[in-house]
Amino acid sequence: MLGHPFGWIWAGGFFVLFALIVLLASPVVVSGFVRRIGNNDDAELSVKALFGLIRYRYKVPFMSMNGMSLKVDEQVSKSSAGINSWKEYNDEIDSDKVVSAIEKYKHILHLTRDLKGWVRDTLTRVDLTDWRWSTTVGTGDAMWTAMATGAVWSVKTGIIGLLSQMVHVKNGPIMEVNPDFQRSSFKTEWSCVAQIRFGYAILAALQLLARMKKWKKGAKTWKNILFRA
Repeated sequence: MLGHPFGWIWAGGFFVLFALIVLLASPVVVSGFVRRIGNNDDAELSVKALFGLIRYRYKVPFMSMNGMSLKVDEQVSKSSAGINSWKEYNDEIDSDKVVSAIEKYKHILHLTRDLKGWVRDTLTRVDLTDWRWSTTVGTGDAMWTAMATGAVWSVKTGIIGLLSQMVHVKNGPIMEVNPDFQRSSFKTEWSCVAQIRFGYAILAALQLLARMKKWKKGAKTWKNILFRA
């Protein structure tokens, strides 16, 4: 059959269809990490798609308070089809930038039809496969340390309870809160891994674009808001 031209066409079409199904079913894996020990902080976010052909990594190796602002060192690396790029930034986050970010969010919320609904629908396609959060807290006083430990537990269980209503929690979360009765201290380390199928991610992007198009020059306005100095 393959000797016939139609046989080769059929085989080629089947191969293309099979490859497309595999790609659409492949996971987009998002992993995050945050650690704070005393006054030392670091954080990292990474995204991997199409079996590693597309990679994005955002890392904050250093954060420190400078008066009323937060000084942040940022590292961004990207990889796509074998082409790699790496950049480093120094930024300072103050009250003006926080207010500006809030205003950008409000503007985007106004420009996009039912943005909250889009976020909610997209999150239902997300699988949370790993969640680890360990914290050690101490106040220097046994009674206040016990109260602080209970408060941290309440915050953690509240957060994971809220998440479980929005995404699919595949594996049981691992959480620890350890009291330090000897000294005043705080240490926390959090990591998680979530994934969504590449096909669902593409569909969500198209739906978002359609919601933006409901407004005149919606996509262009989004870009101007997000990347405005």
